[in-house]
Amino acid sequence: MLALLNIILIIGLFCSVHAFNKKEWYNVRAPTAFEVRVPTLTPCNKAQGQNIPADSLRGRIFQITHADLNQTNKHDLAWRVVRLQVEEVKGFDCFTNFNGISITRDKMAVLVKKWHTIIEAFIQAKTNDGYLVRLFSIAFTRRQNRQVKATCYAKASKIKQIRQKMQEIMVAETQKSSLKDLFKKLLADQMGKQITDECNKIFPLQNVLVHKAKVLKKPKFDLTKLMELYAEEKSEAPVAAAADNKLEA
Repeated sequence: MLALLNIILIIGLFCSVHAFNKKEWYNVRAPTAFEVRVPTLTPCNKAQGQNIPADSLRGRIFQITHADLNQTNKHDLAWRVVRLQVEEVKGFDCFTNFNGISITRDKMAVLVKKWHTIIEAFIQAKTNDGYLVRLFSIAFTRRQNRQVKATCYAKASKIKQIRQKMQEIMVAETQKSSLKDLFKKLLADQMGKQITDECNKIFPLQNVLVHKAKVLKKPKFDLTKLMELYAEEKSEAPVAAAADNKLEA
């Protein structure tokens, strides 16, 4: 009996196929808002029977640091994490759309300091192209110039005014922007700078940023709108060819 079991185990070892031999690798393409077009790859089971790889690839979410998506100043952007979701598969290319933004735990730990007041606010609003988005912002009080006092706590009335102003700015910027424009503003930290300028009239602030963004609901899928995120790639090719012709001349 033991000899038979050993024979079965030996046959199983020689006949077993590695799991990744049944998989194919797909390019994960990022929108043209980023410098790196293909930041990563993803595996998927090969087509077999009624199982189509595109069905299992759609909806996958990838968390990629902003530094891996941009080449310039990449060491200064490593603390921001961008979430991209696959919405369409063509050949071996997965086309993604924005799904969210967050920051790393160590970056948040660096921002939090004692003797300062933390002010947080969140909103839920729709972009002008129909995406329901939730944004979370955070701000910290700042010591005034020539201040002798060690602490810089804000009163409850000031905190309430600042939080209201933060919510107003986030709602206004979300409602007048498309999803692509909104994420461009978040990645460039434009909203944080605007909140700082407006709220400094109430109380001095520092390290103001939208630290998290989530896409809660999406409109009906439209392939043409998704391809608009990648339209700049086609327009860049003739420009590069024209530049090469000039150099040759």
